[in-house]
Amino acid sequence: MKTRTIGVLAVASLLLTALWLGLLVAGMSRSGPPQTFEQALANARRMDSFSSLSYACAALLTLTVGALYAGLFAYCEPAAAGWSLVGFIFVPGYCLLSLVANLSQVTVVPQLLALQQVPEYQNGATLLLRMAIEGWPGSAAYALGSLACALLGLPSLIYGAVLARGRGLLCLGGVLLALSGVACVAGMVGVVLLNPVLSMGSKAGAALFLLAMLPLSVALLRQGTRARARAATARFGHAEPAQPAEGAGPEEVGSEGAAG
Repeated sequence: MKTRTIGVLAVASLLLTALWLGLLVAGMSRSGPPQTFEQALANARRMDSFSSLSYACAALLTLTVGALYAGLFAYCEPAAAGWSLVGFIFVPGYCLLSLVANLSQVTVVPQLLALQQVPEYQNGATLLLRMAIEGWPGSAAYALGSLACALLGLPSLIYGAVLARGRGLLCLGGVLLALSGVACVAGMVGVVLLNPVLSMGSKAGAALFLLAMLPLSVALLRQGTRARARAATARFGHAEPAQPAEGAGPEEVGSEGAAG
């Protein structure tokens, strides 16, 4: 995958993460975080186009981030082939769990809410809603979302550590990406230990991921542009020796020219 393409995916991830976090904050300001299952159930019943947009954005973000991490795997492989592969192993699991957790809110939950209105199905539907409403911290959907973030946190930590060996903006982006991975893993630990403070790690990880995409996207786009310019120069017979680009990665000169 070309470096410039990875940079474009980083920009897309940045924009979608900002949109998703904005929708999340706006939704919480409208109804507040649910403290009881009854409050979570009331919020689910009030689901409107705004809520549907939030979950659709989360699903699109999941697919975009999955593509970005495929690009980061290819980018980091020349410097750390084994660890890059270990990190990417967790990405499909993240995509699957995140899509299930988010898309179930606009497909499964409305059907269960309708069944709850039928007397003979009310008890069973209520039990399933306790497991399916993602906004309720005690639900299986909430646990799946936290587990998905933790799975993404592992490649974030690995790729962030590799990128941090670079210079300039690439190093800064790598450090922030690694910190987001640590926060996401801490969020899952909080869910397991029933610690409300640690469980907020998933949200903190998303914010750190957003910050990481700022320098990372700029560094990757710059590398891609410079590699394309060198390739165009070489095509017309005026090739120049490859120079390390600002913020270039661990194996920057060899890999950047091939990936640009």
